[in-house]
Amino acid sequence: MNIRPFEARVRGLVLRGSQYLVEEEGQHPTAVLMHGFGGSRVETTGVFVELARRLARSGIGVVAFDRAGHGESDGDFFDTSATGDVADTLTVLEQISSLPEVDAHNLHLVGMSLGSVISASAAARVAEGSGLGGPGIRSLTMWSTAAVFVDDIRAGTIQGRSLDSLDTLGYFDFAGMRLGPAMRDDALAFDPYASAAAYQGPALLLHGTADFVPVSYAEGYLAPDVFADRAELVVVEGADHGWAELPQRDEVLDRTVEFVHAHASSVAS
Repeated sequence: MNIRPFEARVRGLVLRGSQYLVEEEGQHPTAVLMHGFGGSRVETTGVFVELARRLARSGIGVVAFDRAGHGESDGDFFDTSATGDVADTLTVLEQISSLPEVDAHNLHLVGMSLGSVISASAAARVAEGSGLGGPGIRSLTMWSTAAVFVDDIRAGTIQGRSLDSLDTLGYFDFAGMRLGPAMRDDALAFDPYASAAAYQGPALLLHGTADFVPVSYAEGYLAPDVFADRAELVVVEGADHGWAELPQRDEVLDRTVEFVHAHASSVAS
């Protein structure tokens, strides 16, 4: 399998990633993978690597990149915010759409955790005309949707830990990385559902019963004023937040590949 380094330039920063190429030459449907908060483009125990390989072997190109302040990309985790990540994603999507191997009219987003929230908001911005000049995002897949972050931060916590250190130390220790006040300040005005509502395409949400994020946060996207019947929610018994166990991991991968293919093929035909 041919994997090529990918770089996008955003706000003077270089965001680094990987482009998984389909063996056959020409332009191909392409999935863009969006990792979770504090993570990287390989995701938990490499689940995005496995997803990218499966997609590329089946004729779907893939680009996975580290958002600013994450993984190998430039920027500081301290400055992370959801609104900033959405804006960066729109710029990256424009650059992905110009790659010679990419069919810019056949793009698909797959997001994990906070990456799913960012993906949904970015897809809506594209639909509103803030982004790609083409017909928009053809499908959206959301794993372990972490829309809970808004309620958590408004309650003064992240994953059950107090955010008081933002005021006393100037940062919050998230898994050994310093997070600044931008994430908190942005969350006070960020609405995951309203920001996604303009997306008019199909969506698949996958959520586990053992996820620390309640499934109700995925269900919120099924509301009539958000995705309504354009979305399907699959609740997987026993799956944790990172899909780190079998056979649940196989299920999320199988369902994602099938969903992307179904909507990529409908464009091609």
